[in-house]
Amino acid sequence: MSDQKKSLTVFKTDRHEDIAAIIGSALIVVVVLTYMAFVVPSVSIKPHQDGKLMEIFVKEGAEIKAGDKIFSLEVVKKKWVNNVMEEKVAVQEFTSKAGGKVLKVSGKPGDKVKKDKGTIIELEHKKGTLP
Repeated sequence: MSDQKKSLTVFKTDRHEDIAAIIGSALIVVVVLTYMAFVVPSVSIKPHQDGKLMEIFVKEGAEIKAGDKIFSLEVVKKKWVNNVMEEKVAVQEFTSKAGGKVLKVSGKPGDKVKKDKGTIIELEHKKGTLP
């Protein structure tokens, strides 16, 4: 038997690979965020859940800010109460997460919408901000 201690350690040569991976990941994030903020011309706003479009609060050509109401949906909310599924119809208002100019309003009040299908509003977001 040898007198040397046997231990499991990370080799010093692996550290440069870790640093390279961190720097590479950071560069990819910067490139993607820059692309989204300065190159993407418009954002399509789609319904967040199934329902019926009740009202649209914006008009084509209008300037909106983040937090402005843009549309409302009539949705069915479901929850379990005492082992019975209860359904309740509710109207939810949705707000914009980005500011910009409304390019096109495709949805009309009364339209049935499906989650993430079809565009309700197309928004030209402000350059330098993330959509």
